[in-house]
Amino acid sequence: MWAFEFAERIIKERPNEEVYTVAAGVSPSGFIHIGNFREIVTPYFVAEALAKLGKKVRFILSIDEFDRFRKVPGNIPSEYAKYIGKSYVDMPSPFSEGETYAEFIEKRFLNELKSVGIEMECIYQAKEYRSGRYAEKIKLAMDKRGEIFDIIDSFRTQDAEEGERENFYPISIYCDECGKETKDIVSYDEKTGDIVYTCACGHKRTINVLTARNIKLQWKVDWPMRWQAENVIFESGGMDHSTANGSHDVAERISREIFGFEPPIYEPYNFIGIKGGGGKMSSSTGNVLTLTDLLKVYDKHLILWFYAKYKPMQNFSLAFDNDVIRYYSEFDRYVKMLAEQRIDEGNKQILEFTKVDESYLNYPNFSYLATFLPIVNFNQEMLAKLMEKENTDTTTKYYAERLERAKYWVENYGKEYQVNLLEEKNVDFYNTLSDEEKSWVKKTIELVNKEYETSDDLMTDLYSVVKYLDLEPQELKKTQKKYFEILYNLLLGAKQGPKLGIFLLAVEKSKLMSLLEF
Repeated sequence: MWAFEFAERIIKERPNEEVYTVAAGVSPSGFIHIGNFREIVTPYFVAEALAKLGKKVRFILSIDEFDRFRKVPGNIPSEYAKYIGKSYVDMPSPFSEGETYAEFIEKRFLNELKSVGIEMECIYQAKEYRSGRYAEKIKLAMDKRGEIFDIIDSFRTQDAEEGERENFYPISIYCDECGKETKDIVSYDEKTGDIVYTCACGHKRTINVLTARNIKLQWKVDWPMRWQAENVIFESGGMDHSTANGSHDVAERISREIFGFEPPIYEPYNFIGIKGGGGKMSSSTGNVLTLTDLLKVYDKHLILWFYAKYKPMQNFSLAFDNDVIRYYSEFDRYVKMLAEQRIDEGNKQILEFTKVDESYLNYPNFSYLATFLPIVNFNQEMLAKLMEKENTDTTTKYYAERLERAKYWVENYGKEYQVNLLEEKNVDFYNTLSDEEKSWVKKTIELVNKEYETSDDLMTDLYSVVKYLDLEPQELKKTQKKYFEILYNLLLGAKQGPKLGIFLLAVEKSKLMSLLEF
């Protein structure tokens, strides 16, 4: 499993670490979507692998709440434009009373992470900056601002303008008067540490780099500074930061040449797609699918499974369309193989990272629930009786949890998956049948009118409808398949459909009769 590959590489390259600090980061700019989740889950799996290999691990999440509010996301009131330029901790929440914008987003996301079993040490950057913890590092960056400019400039394709280097400062300041960000620095005295700045609001003030608590390093300097501050050994990042000559390449050089720190081992991750969920995700536009949305369709083990089975740079799509059925069936099959100890080592390791155990086998078949809920008009009592004929215990929490997810999926994403009976008899198809085949249909009507304890009992009788024919086993199997296709055509107008035994038990007898009697 890929996380072990990374863990072994980390141990090989950094064998003498007492504690292996693995880092993730997130900005509370808006609701944190399931693409951002790869930022968390990639280092989380690596941290888990390091721990499994016997290493002491510190898994941290840097919450960049001291970042500037840049634009109003689509799901935030438009009047929040007045806060553009302020930090996320200095804005009120539009969704709750007595909380900041940052607090609401952070709490929501951390609760989502807890719901999938992920907990970590959180480092709140507004608190760190305002505590003065980074003051000396900010002064170092200010004193070496010329060297930092040269590093950044070496990655640019265009030449620097005259005076650009002399006027470069690797910081932004939140104005003491209006609270909004300004980069208009008039002067800096290296000896005293005094900074004179002006703001668009008209305010002008002198502050000291060591005592001011409203200074923040710019991103490409802030990132490596925090590597050193936390002694980060491994981190991952999105492709937007990981391209050649991108922000990560810049940060690595600043880390070595300015802060004297060997950068962490780094692994970029690719973005993920969505099938059936409504287009590209973006926190800034408000078009997002969050872990909360995902948890309404999938349980936590499947969610971790999606991210665990693909290497970070592999693309994959999270399905909300009919592939939901396939993924549930596939995962259930792997769990059963794990319980029966007949699974390959790679898939065994992947499942171990999902923290699934044999109790998972108590969950009912998701496909059955999703298929038959609409057929019984979402009558859950009727569905329970039907599932009991499939030897399913409908009194457990496992049944209730999966039923809730199946119902949500069918109502919100699975419209195309729903099985629709024909409105009228399929006379044209019936007229193509031989007399013998028509006799099979009549025999089916007799079976439908009987009462069955289980769907398996009905299936046994259905198979027997054509057993009177003196056929070799292989030919008999083909004939039984043809018989089932005839029933599906008469009921659905298609060659195939849900498992026939439980399907016939699910549909009202009067409706079956209206389609099968000629």
